Amino acid sequence: MQISVPASRQGGGLAYKWVVAGVVIFGIFMSVLDSTIVNIAIPRLQGVFGASLSSVQWVLTGYTLAQGVATPLTAFLSDRFGIKRFYVIALVAFTAGSALCGFALNLPMLIVFRILQGAGGAALSPLAITLLYREFPPEERGMAMGLLGVPILLAPAFGPTLGGYIITFASWQLIFYINLPIGILGIILATLFLREGERSRRTRFDLAGFLLSTIGLALLLYGLSDASTDGWDSSKVLGCLIGGALLLTIFVFVELHLAKHEKQPLLDLRVFNNRIFSTSMFASLLVIFALYGGLFLVPVYLQELRRLNAFQAGLILLPQALASMIAVVVGGRLVDKIGVRAVVIPGLIILGIASWQFTYITVNSPVNTLQLSLIMRGLGIGLCIQPLMVSALAEVPPQRLAQASSVSTVIRFVGSSLGVAVLSTLVQTQSSIHYTHLAEQVTATSPLAQVIRELEALFISHGASLAAAQSTTLQLISGELQLQGYLLAIHDAFWFTVALAIAAIVASLFVGSRKKAAQADRPRTQEEKEEERRVLEEAMIGG
Repeated sequence: MQISVPASRQGGGLAYKWVVAGVVIFGIFMSVLDSTIVNIAIPRLQGVFGASLSSVQWVLTGYTLAQGVATPLTAFLSDRFGIKRFYVIALVAFTAGSALCGFALNLPMLIVFRILQGAGGAALSPLAITLLYREFPPEERGMAMGLLGVPILLAPAFGPTLGGYIITFASWQLIFYINLPIGILGIILATLFLREGERSRRTRFDLAGFLLSTIGLALLLYGLSDASTDGWDSSKVLGCLIGGALLLTIFVFVELHLAKHEKQPLLDLRVFNNRIFSTSMFASLLVIFALYGGLFLVPVYLQELRRLNAFQAGLILLPQALASMIAVVVGGRLVDKIGVRAVVIPGLIILGIASWQFTYITVNSPVNTLQLSLIMRGLGIGLCIQPLMVSALAEVPPQRLAQASSVSTVIRFVGSSLGVAVLSTLVQTQSSIHYTHLAEQVTATSPLAQVIRELEALFISHGASLAAAQSTTLQLISGELQLQGYLLAIHDAFWFTVALAIAAIVASLFVGSRKKAAQADRPRTQEEKEEERRVLEEAMIGG
């Protein structure tokens, strides 16, 4: 059914657009909460399953990769089931996937269930954007995206602390079971309060595009993940990277060919013809890369190098997420008033400075100094992400809004997967390189050689044999060198995020600044509002 202006109030009082905003918050909050809780649990999962960092990171990358691959199915499935019904189905699938993750008996099983969970929740973000854009007029969409940003950044505020508490004082399975009450409540509210829209009758599914994108992305991420263990010159790594890149290239040509012949592609890549959309997406990709890489690295640093438990690490991360939450709300309001560039570029500068400060952290850095850098990082990210999304969709024609929002969501998920995979590989590779370099500096005349002799003498004085003293000393020194190598590798990873922030600043110089005054300030007639609602609904549901 079409939604007319007179029917836009719920129960004669509250405007329906606010009902929609309140309902979709539960799905977004749950999906983001899950990812942030799992971030803090990575070191614990390493210990539980006896796995390496490159193996456990698939708990994160498998989840986000599944979301990126399944997101383009949103338009097709919402056509088949209806936007409300499909939103409820997605919530049910995500909630059921969360329960299955809690039952996982080993790491491969957990990764498979995380992939199922990610696929189930892939539609939550694009459907939420669709529902909000369908109800909020253009002049209020900055505020609408700011509202959507609240659960996106409120969840990280509570996720690390809540997840840290669960990991420290309860079982790891509870980090997945926590989704069940939230998911059930979201399902009930969506069933009761959301309205079904009119469905288009499109039935064709782009199977070739789906297979090419799925296999291509999987090969690319698998190659990046294995590079830390097999080396960049490994035939398996090179084969996966080249094969993945080739399949994704073919995917682009297939999608453009379908669009050119007026057939329905999995993703309508013609949206990249819009310069504002393209530059905003490129800048968003860089920011998301830095965001998710940092969300992955900082908990590892706090727990593996500083030897904090998960709860202590979560408490340290709390101010960063609160700062992000404040910044995203303020940024959403400012975009409507002063434009995108005036908000995003200062945010990127703050993000770059904060990332630069992390290149000098040590295992003994004061907590207050560390939290100040985290708060700056949170403010910078909060000022960037939502405004760039607003900018990307600002000048997209209504008939392509569904595909544009789908493409932007895919980029966000794929960017987060690549961020975790690349930075995980970078840390492991650089850690080995730094360890070797540090070990080579241990010579007979180096200061560390004197420490080794003193330790051996100490162990011998306590009754140890010469062989036992040398073995124990070697283990201690090796452990210390590994620790220092790991820290230097984390420095390298943050230098990489500094470079990403600088590149994002350059890209942001080309994004849209302000809406045209004639379009932004001219009051719309009732007929124009009804027509826009009709076109948006048809576009968002039909893709």
